[in-house]
Amino acid sequence: MSPSPVLNGNQTGAADPQAAVDGFLAAVKSQDLQAMGAIWGGPDGPARDLMPRDELEKRELIMACYLKHDHYAVLGDAPNPGGSRAFAVSVSYKDLTRTTTFQVVQGPARRWYVNTVDVLKLSDICARKG
Repeated sequence: MSPSPVLNGNQTGAADPQAAVDGFLAAVKSQDLQAMGAIWGGPDGPARDLMPRDELEKRELIMACYLKHDHYAVLGDAPNPGGSRAFAVSVSYKDLTRTTTFQVVQGPARRWYVNTVDVLKLSDICARKG
């Protein structure tokens, strides 16, 4: 799945939780660190506005390694305490398919951000040579 980006101009986050997951994974697939930093964040807004640029880019590169994919599928989502959402996502790269969890939270202006991803479940994808 390769949805179009969810950002317009200087807008960050996504209009809904599903769009945040889709937009983040589209940014990973296209290796667009700026888009990743605009959709990754928390209740206070996008990560790109909350941490030093060098730290942000290092973290994004690590996430991009773990989340590289040929395709993915959202298997389901559920509400979490406090209003966040948990998404089960199947990530496929070459002959590997792994399932992990994305936590998505609402931030400023009712925009949604990917807050955390359980990348440890994807370690063999990161180790796989591209």
